[in-house]
Amino acid sequence: MIETVKVSSRGQIVIPELMREELDIDEGTKLILVEKNGTITIETETKFLKKISSLDLEKVGMLALAEKSLKKIWDNEKDDVTWSKYL
Repeated sequence: MIETVKVSSRGQIVIPELMREELDIDEGTKLILVEKNGTITIETETKFLKKISSLDLEKVGMLALAEKSLKKIWDNEKDDVTWSKYL
């Protein structure tokens, strides 16, 4: 299902009724918004918490720290220019 919505001057959007019914979203349902690479994902809090409770949080934390510490090495323009010749 694909819908188009507008953002109000206060930054609000309305989730279309058909989607709310399909996803069992009622007034007061808490939603989690996650931004990654310019894309926003919206999930119910319940679904999100179930998903993260099944993760090995220690492993996820270590991966996040490793990614943060290696970001300077990975994200550099010189390598991007070099790799662009091959990709």
